[in-house]
Amino acid sequence: MTFIGRPAWFFYPAWIILTALCVPVALRLYFVIVQIVESFVGDFIYVNGTRHITADYLFFYIFVATAGILTGLAQFVLLRIYLPRMGWWVLATAGGWLLGLVLILINIFGALAFLLGDEAINTLWAKALALILMGLSIGFGQWLLLRRRFPRAGWWIGANVVGWGLLGLTAGDATDGSWLLALGLAPACATAATLAVLMNPLRPAEI
Repeated sequence: MTFIGRPAWFFYPAWIILTALCVPVALRLYFVIVQIVESFVGDFIYVNGTRHITADYLFFYIFVATAGILTGLAQFVLLRIYLPRMGWWVLATAGGWLLGLVLILINIFGALAFLLGDEAINTLWAKALALILMGLSIGFGQWLLLRRRFPRAGWWIGANVVGWGLLGLTAGDATDGSWLLALGLAPACATAATLAVLMNPLRPAEI
């Protein structure tokens, strides 16, 4: 793979800003999409005979998919300038977001509670573990592409885990606007710093 050149200084602020903004933009799009869905199915939806509020039930499915696609697109726009053949980045990023959601939904915390006891899995730790899983799955999906371009690409997974994991130790939830902004900002800063380490020492050459 050909590494075209070292990024200019503005690449890293642009990476942070665009990545961070994808989360609140995804939330806005969620409201638009769910209104369209409600116009067809109504305010309530039945799943396995149980009635759910449509907007609440579909929130994570729509939000995670939208945020993953937007984040992948925004980062791809920046990366393609310096790394060729990065079209799979969008799919890898969206797939990482969705994989993280799947891991959370398969009741992994129920298994931990069974092993460690219900009291060991309180709300704070459950949120931290959920975010660590998201960081791990997103980082792994993107690492599959970066490993062929950088010899120390494994750091990328660690950066995502740290960026997402730190959010789990903070107060806030999906209804908190400032926390949603941090949801994009913390991983964006961690991955921007890792990109600086990976890309700056290299010279334009065949990797």
